[in-house]
Amino acid sequence: MKLEALVITLLTLSVLLAGCVSDVTPIDAEYDANDRDAILVTEKQQIDDALVNGPVLLKIGAEWCPPCTQLDPVLDELAMDYEGRATIMYIDSGITSGLAAQFKYYSIPDTTVIAGIEDGSYLFMRRDGVIDTSRNKARILGYVDISVLETVLDHAIEYHANTSE
Repeated sequence: MKLEALVITLLTLSVLLAGCVSDVTPIDAEYDANDRDAILVTEKQQIDDALVNGPVLLKIGAEWCPPCTQLDPVLDELAMDYEGRATIMYIDSGITSGLAAQFKYYSIPDTTVIAGIEDGSYLFMRRDGVIDTSRNKARILGYVDISVLETVLDHAIEYHANTSE
């Protein structure tokens, strides 16, 4: 009986925490989650419209996921720092699960930088500065330091500048 209860508890916990990738990083105590600089995406056209002006950093996450909420202040800081050069957006899979599913995510937070569109397909910027049509090769899983995202954004901004000339 005790073994069954333990197994059920472990299964329940694994289902609740499945897909949530995390490094333990404290959230800024002064951060207000209701006052976001990153843009909540509710339809794909928002991403397409933003790409006209430059690359888009897109995070897929959920409000209930601790590493996702830990990444939110980082995204908001990037939104302020990259204003006019890149757009920082996020999809809440709990609000728009259909939109999130279009990006074939399997764990959260799942972040990518979209550098442009070619022949109707997104071009994703990999960490090494190479453009790829495969989101799998360009995705950044879990909480990461801001410098990782800045590097990828800088590559995408350079790519965008070279292709718009």
